[in-house]
Amino acid sequence: MDRNKLISIFKSLNPGYSPKDNDIWKTIVYDSVPLAHPTTHLFREGEKDNFKAVTAFTEREILDFLFSKHNLHHLLLDELGLPKGNIKSIRELQDPIIQNTNEKPGDLDLVLFSLDSVHRAVVIEAKCVKARTLKSGRIVLNKEKNIAKGISQVNQYLKFGFHRTYLLMILLDDGQHNKRFNQLFRDTNLSVSRKLFNKNILKSLHPDIGLIYLKVNQITGKSILQSGKISLLTAKIAKKKKQKKTTTNAISSLQLD
Repeated sequence: MDRNKLISIFKSLNPGYSPKDNDIWKTIVYDSVPLAHPTTHLFREGEKDNFKAVTAFTEREILDFLFSKHNLHHLLLDELGLPKGNIKSIRELQDPIIQNTNEKPGDLDLVLFSLDSVHRAVVIEAKCVKARTLKSGRIVLNKEKNIAKGISQVNQYLKFGFHRTYLLMILLDDGQHNKRFNQLFRDTNLSVSRKLFNKNILKSLHPDIGLIYLKVNQITGKSILQSGKISLLTAKIAKKKKQKKTTTNAISSLQLD
């Protein structure tokens, strides 16, 4: 996405924002291939297309993938300033934090905390937007309504009194057919979206809540489980708050392996 447009969005979300050179997408590119003698080639196109496309993944499946694939979730931990070796993650948390699952939010998508800093937990609402670049070059966007839906849901998280609260917009991008570029740069042009970076929509996000964009790119004919690109950008930093004692006690009461 155009950097000047991003800076404009950042300024609207963060009063007093001053852009720096490192205000760009932080990226990990990965590939897995069988070792073959005498040569091994990375980022080859897959020979089969019967795998699950990146745009078919749900929020839950993507989070499972990120936290099971070695080091991919470290990108998020680094951005949040959380330690890598002593971190616990809980997904779809309900009891004992949420007593009535019939009310919004029904669960908490992701809770992250260090075992020695349970009182500084980070809670995250995750929502997916899906993009594809077709062979013709046409761009197809789906699930853009999830932006407003995610904002509505994450605003409800504040009542639980976590140390930090974030909305994580996961951009599932099938850019493998964008042949104009090297595989590492096969991204769908998301600037065509009328909602993804819309300041009029984003202003509904509570001032205390942070906003992170996480792109998961399918850049070859392989499944993202084998090859792809993960990029992350923080559009708004969450306000740090004193965590409610009841929330800290609830997290501490969980039996964690």
